[in-house]
Amino acid sequence: MPDRCYVDQKELLSKFNVEELDMELIARGSQIHAEERFKFKDMEGTPEREIIMTQVKELYDTAPPLNQAFSHIDTWELVEKLIQGMCGKRGIWFKDDRIDCFEITDEQIKRNTNCVAAICMKDNLIDKEKGFSTLKVKNYGKAFNLCNCEPFHHQPIAIGRLCTGFLVKDDVIATAGHCANENNVTDLRIVFGYKMLNPFTPVTWIPNENIYKGEKIIHRVCKRTGNQSDWALIKLDRKVEGREVVTLSYKEISRDKPVYIIGHPLGLPLKYAPGAQVRDINDTYFAADLDVYCGSSGSPVFDSKTHEVIGIVVRGDSRDFRWTGKGWVSVIYSRSDIHSQKPQCTRVSEFIRYCG
Repeated sequence: MPDRCYVDQKELLSKFNVEELDMELIARGSQIHAEERFKFKDMEGTPEREIIMTQVKELYDTAPPLNQAFSHIDTWELVEKLIQGMCGKRGIWFKDDRIDCFEITDEQIKRNTNCVAAICMKDNLIDKEKGFSTLKVKNYGKAFNLCNCEPFHHQPIAIGRLCTGFLVKDDVIATAGHCANENNVTDLRIVFGYKMLNPFTPVTWIPNENIYKGEKIIHRVCKRTGNQSDWALIKLDRKVEGREVVTLSYKEISRDKPVYIIGHPLGLPLKYAPGAQVRDINDTYFAADLDVYCGSSGSPVFDSKTHEVIGIVVRGDSRDFRWTGKGWVSVIYSRSDIHSQKPQCTRVSEFIRYCG
């Protein structure tokens, strides 16, 4: 016979929604010593990560009180219930749609992945001579103290700052304006082909022919206030061979338009994430329930039907992960009406006139 107490706990947990379980985990996290709770092993850090961690700390510092209804239930059981709450899948919005390039079956989407590049600093690459360079990486799961249930926890992530960009002309990359400027552009390296070949083989040994230098900023806008337009066009040191440019959309954007992104969340090998929709539209940007993280900045947002680029990811939520007491797992937003800043994307109409 099943254990009666165990059955009762399962029945109890089924009465609470994802948000209530989440609030309990935040409350429990606030009871853990701060030095342990926020002990990320990512010692290199980035300015973006420091900003996000400050916001995360503020969240826990103002945590709600513990819910006595959960007092006899183990923290890990709550985490497992959160994971099960989305039919066994979990992610930023509704479920985690991110997959690796080798899993893509649609030929048009495969072609679009070839247009997308990782943008890092020159110091993040080691020249191995013989025509190759190595991207400096570390283990994702260990660097961020992730739970084993977290997708891609065994994969590498780039050391140091990394953004995403995409090819709009044969020698021009578009990205978020906060990823590049006149002071750092010549130190930028645009790397094509950083991806997983199969579940266990990352491509971090990059042919130098797939690595390009930033030469100059063609145009750039980075406004934190006002219309909040955020984009940059970077001229490369030479033309990109063997890769097509993306198709930019001239069409108006409409609410509920299905969209997908391709990029490097948190410096991971290239990921494709479908299953999102445009939710709000502004003059210079739109919001969509995309699965993005720090590092997704500069990722192209594609119309799922036409496969044309309609925007650039420039802003996301302030919280990528939640603390479980044993490690970190991605935040779940199970409903579109949850109070959260959906990722915001600069509209293509902001810069398309410079790409002709």
